[in-house]
Amino acid sequence: MFKRFPLLVAMFLLFSFCRQEKPDIRAVCENSGGNHRIKWETFPPLKGTVSIYESDNPEIFNMQTPIATVDIDDGRKDLFAVRVLNRSYFKLVFNNKYSVITAERAVPMQQLANFRDFGGYYNEHNLQTRWGRLYRSPSLNNATAIDMKFMDALKIKTIIDLSAGRERFGKSRLYRANQIFNLPLRENPADVFFFSEKILSKQMRKNDVIISQQDNLAFVVEHNADYFEQLFDILAEKTNYPVVVSCDLGKDRTGVVAALILSALDVDKEQVVEDFLLSNQLIDYDFFLPDAGIYFSDIDVQETMTAMLSAHQEVIIYVLNHINKQYGSMSRFLENELKLNPHKKAKLKEILLYPRLY
Repeated sequence: MFKRFPLLVAMFLLFSFCRQEKPDIRAVCENSGGNHRIKWETFPPLKGTVSIYESDNPEIFNMQTPIATVDIDDGRKDLFAVRVLNRSYFKLVFNNKYSVITAERAVPMQQLANFRDFGGYYNEHNLQTRWGRLYRSPSLNNATAIDMKFMDALKIKTIIDLSAGRERFGKSRLYRANQIFNLPLRENPADVFFFSEKILSKQMRKNDVIISQQDNLAFVVEHNADYFEQLFDILAEKTNYPVVVSCDLGKDRTGVVAALILSALDVDKEQVVEDFLLSNQLIDYDFFLPDAGIYFSDIDVQETMTAMLSAHQEVIIYVLNHINKQYGSMSRFLENELKLNPHKKAKLKEILLYPRLY
């Protein structure tokens, strides 16, 4: 028996090697002077080559000819942007074996500066959220003719508008999709009005803004279970896609909705917070403050006004902690309050997550 021990050890080691986890691959696409900069990392580090394929459809790639093949060690590749009204999606194939899809998260619009894709996040099972299916946006009423052409190119089928009546009053809806669902999320009556006078008189400062936003979004979470349930019913139907979720600035109510969706897909808290804060890099303050001079002439007023238009880490973390405290956990909140049962959740994941690409 002992004579067979070395053979058994060798077989065990071979079996363990064969069962090693696939490498963890992360890739991002950034805008670099109007072109695309693709970056990647692998863990454990891979040696060899990565082939890059491009498409205007994240579901279909011509795998015959890559647009570039480089050493994995390079870690990046700059590519010329050739599409005007169609987005570019990139599939990276490492050593002809492991693959991942990436794209630029922000969609380049004229007056919808916070328009972006939910794709490219990873959940706890290392599954990636799909590109080109779900978008978030500020109010689509601000869309220019070019913005609308871009949305047509994205083949937007469904709009989920979170705006309340006060925001839609007096505005004509310029962009028409096949389906428009209005889910006017209820906000805290004490916090729904624009605090211009309080800001100009310095009765309201930056910390007051943050507390106000925390209270308001906690109120949104607690008082809109019916609308959130409708939202997930819409998202659980594959025929509704591509979908855009929007509100006035696309940062607060849309940010909460994004946090709920990403959490339902088992995306970790760190990426949920990252997604919420991305609005700060994209919102065009000049567009929302045409009379910015009256706010920016005083440094204290400027700080408060900027805080009003910004997304704050303290706010989204407060909301996530509030859900855990009030309902026990995010998963309990989703299932018990929003009726996102295991069957519906599985449908959502099937629609919004890639299967393993390798």
